[in-house]
Amino acid sequence: MTLTRRIGWMVWALVPVVVLAYHFGPGQVLMARDVALTRYQEAIQLEQAALELQRRAYARHLDTIEVRRTTFLSEDEEQRERKLAEATEQEREAYEAAADQWQIVAETYEHVMERLPDEDPETMARMQWAKGRAMVRSGAVWDGAAELDDLLFDLSESASSPESDSLMRATREELAAAYYFGARLLRLQGKPADQWRPEARRARQHFRYLAEAASREGADPEVVRGLEDNVERTINLEQMDHSELEGQPLPRQSPRTARGGGPRPGRRAGITQRPPGEGDARGANGAGPIGPGW
Repeated sequence: MTLTRRIGWMVWALVPVVVLAYHFGPGQVLMARDVALTRYQEAIQLEQAALELQRRAYARHLDTIEVRRTTFLSEDEEQRERKLAEATEQEREAYEAAADQWQIVAETYEHVMERLPDEDPETMARMQWAKGRAMVRSGAVWDGAAELDDLLFDLSESASSPESDSLMRATREELAAAYYFGARLLRLQGKPADQWRPEARRARQHFRYLAEAASREGADPEVVRGLEDNVERTINLEQMDHSELEGQPLPRQSPRTARGGGPRPGRRAGITQRPPGEGDARGANGAGPIGPGW
């Protein structure tokens, strides 16, 4: 056998070794990224479907409020009860469908996170934000708030950059909305004040921080006013009579009921929550009102 042929056979024999080394090294990273991208694209499509179902549920919610208003003074009590029961059931089914879809969205973002390489913390943080937001809207309000609260802490501990500051602001907005949604749902369930008032206070503190930061950094006056409106909404939630609250529409992106019964942030075993607004988002570059959340 000539020297050339021997070298050729040696190279050929090493090909599987090289392929396996690539597969279990850089190849695994590239494959994981490819799978993560596919699941991310799925999550975006699922999220669009969830937004549409949420829109329909909110329309049913407004219909129920209108039926309650127009039939309030009806002399035919049986007809009034029937119409209200039909509207309430349609609203319940619509919100349940939206919540189920949001849960699928949250699970899909979780799958994306599982496949992301460890060396991509920025993308991981954005997926955690999307997952936490979807969890809140699915009705897993306290689990989603815990996810967002953990993310806010991690971002505050990392080096500041325009991207991280923007994500920090968005995380605080979603966390404030989660506390508001949760406090309002607790009130509608007839829970005592010592259960819902601390959550409302946390929402108010986060909203006030966002409004003050936006004003300090010279944001558009309309943006600042929108954030101040969020503070006022939370104060109204704390002061409004229960019967008045029942007649006010829920925020557009709020779930109708809380799911899972998970512990609220700060009440998990072994974890002490930081007071909102104390040194966990300095350097945020302004914020916008919750917008579609209301």
